[in-house]
Amino acid sequence: MELAKSKKPFVLTIFGASGDLARLKIFPSLYSLMEQKKFPKDFFIVGFARTKKSDHEFQKEFEQSVIAARKGNVNKKLLTELVKHVKYVTGNYKSLGDFESYYEYRKNLTGTSDVTHIAYFSVPPNVFKSIIKNLGKTKESRNEDVRLVIEKPFGKDVASATELFHYVARYFDEEQVYLLDHYLGKSSVQSILPLRHANRFLNLIMKGPEVANIQITAFEDIGVADRVGYFDQVGTLRDMVQSHLLQVLALIAMSIPITEHAASLHREKYSILSALKFLKSRKNVVLGQYQSYRRTKYVPAGSKTETFAALRLFVDRESWYKVPIYLRTGKMLHEKHTYIVVELKKFAFQTHDEPPNRIIIELAPEEKISITLVNQHGKESHYQRVASSGTIACDGDDCLPEHGLLLLDVMRDNRINFLSFQEIIASWQLVDSIVRFKDKSAVPMHFYKDHGEGPDEHHELTKIDGFEWFDWH
Repeated sequence: MELAKSKKPFVLTIFGASGDLARLKIFPSLYSLMEQKKFPKDFFIVGFARTKKSDHEFQKEFEQSVIAARKGNVNKKLLTELVKHVKYVTGNYKSLGDFESYYEYRKNLTGTSDVTHIAYFSVPPNVFKSIIKNLGKTKESRNEDVRLVIEKPFGKDVASATELFHYVARYFDEEQVYLLDHYLGKSSVQSILPLRHANRFLNLIMKGPEVANIQITAFEDIGVADRVGYFDQVGTLRDMVQSHLLQVLALIAMSIPITEHAASLHREKYSILSALKFLKSRKNVVLGQYQSYRRTKYVPAGSKTETFAALRLFVDRESWYKVPIYLRTGKMLHEKHTYIVVELKKFAFQTHDEPPNRIIIELAPEEKISITLVNQHGKESHYQRVASSGTIACDGDDCLPEHGLLLLDVMRDNRINFLSFQEIIASWQLVDSIVRFKDKSAVPMHFYKDHGEGPDEHHELTKIDGFEWFDWH
């Protein structure tokens, strides 16, 4: 399906334009949007940061970031044209005066205040409030078209997420806030709901009465790298489970909304997230840390931060009664692989040896859906898996990277692929309960080999219910 271009003129302000997120993700995504002709005739991209530099210096940085990300595969004429729209402003996030000056700068830039102002928060969470307040105080009216793009983390627990929600609400309506989880910009993740919506048989069998269990695996083959400062404060439960994995689970388990409005989708996701339950037992959580983690520069000696987590959860809804959900994610593992497995129930007459039918949605490195059937040969128990699979990857000229797809959604005022504060708070309620339990009950930390398969103990989770993790090898 072709993605419609944005038509309304806009100014995109990238707060924190000197940071890694802007350089590695946002700038290259803007080039992709230009390449796909998604911009309106009139637009400006303004970097706003504390570092002093000229327009020309910033434009060169912008160009170099795009060339590096695309490994030199750029149209130089197109990039030169894009850079003409790029500006830079030096400002302090806490200075109302700097924001008042910037407001006038934007009006002079466009010749009017009647344009969409997209404010992208490519900054640490500790300056969110300052930017929100100063943007709110410099608006000329409540109806001004300002759209805040705030990338996770959204708080560090229920209390801080709720506080952020109330703080934003002082200055902006909820419809003006785009809470961005880059997982929801993956074309494979965006395919989950359309697959269910367009294929009746999928939706009929992906229901609680037909499902034996759901498994979500997100493995990374690298360590924390240069994210140590952030990661050691939060760990895998808060970094990966609270956002990415629970969002994917909600899309798998939710009811299909009757309408295509963002509010309907958010409501259905919330109905799952708010019903998730962690049964407080050490059998239901396995935590691990890769062996070289504590030797990583800037990691505190004796750090107890988990780099691996596996969970056994349930949805407290009649439609998913007693269907176990298994989540696992970790760093420095044997492969980079993200996939969802919906394992279907067997008939009562089937033996324990017979492999189950599975629906497997692979998100990375490949993007495809597979349905595994089983065939029996001869009288002996010799079973053959028959897999039918097809790609769910974007394969046309209209493909965009994750941040590009989400930025285009912001420009078009489409909030479907963003989060609501209600979803975030429900997710934090679950993760908070797990974190409190692990701290109070002294859940053990299992050390695992670098580039290994994670702690052996996590296989005990699925055995509780008589199942096994699905692995590709």
